[in-house]
Amino acid sequence: MRKIDEGKKERVKQAVFEITRDEGIAALSFGKIAKCAHVSSGTPYVYYKDKTEMLGKIYLEVKELIDKGLKAAIDEGQTKEERLFNGIYHFADQMTAHPLESTYLDEIRDNPKLVTPEVIRQGNRLAQPIDDVFQEMIDAELMTTNNREALYALLFAPFMMVLKQRVVGKQPVMLSELETVIRLSMQGVLKNR
Repeated sequence: MRKIDEGKKERVKQAVFEITRDEGIAALSFGKIAKCAHVSSGTPYVYYKDKTEMLGKIYLEVKELIDKGLKAAIDEGQTKEERLFNGIYHFADQMTAHPLESTYLDEIRDNPKLVTPEVIRQGNRLAQPIDDVFQEMIDAELMTTNNREALYALLFAPFMMVLKQRVVGKQPVMLSELETVIRLSMQGVLKNR
């Protein structure tokens, strides 16, 4: 059995992120990944049996990276509104810190059939703390809607769109800019009191 070279594996993963950013996830092929990673054409097969497995494993690694510390960030909030803001801000902060990875997540979200349904379920479980906050707010009748898909779209899509535009354009992303977008999005979903 071949020994896993973690350096090569990391180069393969970075190549996946770069190709996804520059050409989109549909442009990925093991040959193109190998060329971008400066490894032999068979090297990606050492780590992944096929494209579906590769995309799924990388997706879960990125989800763990982005979701790490989510519950602790949420729990720092004193009010339900602060807990919601902290959860969303956590994602913005992590995605700003890991822009290539965030673009990759966005591409998988746009193309969920590229990974297995189980991978999507596992990834969703990692974000359970934000779902719990949504439920808290819905139960307290603090939201203008109880439709979770609408809430996700209204609270996450605006700052993710700004982030994606900057990453694809290879421009810097300012977390303060995303914070402003998050606060404006929250105004749209919170009932006035």
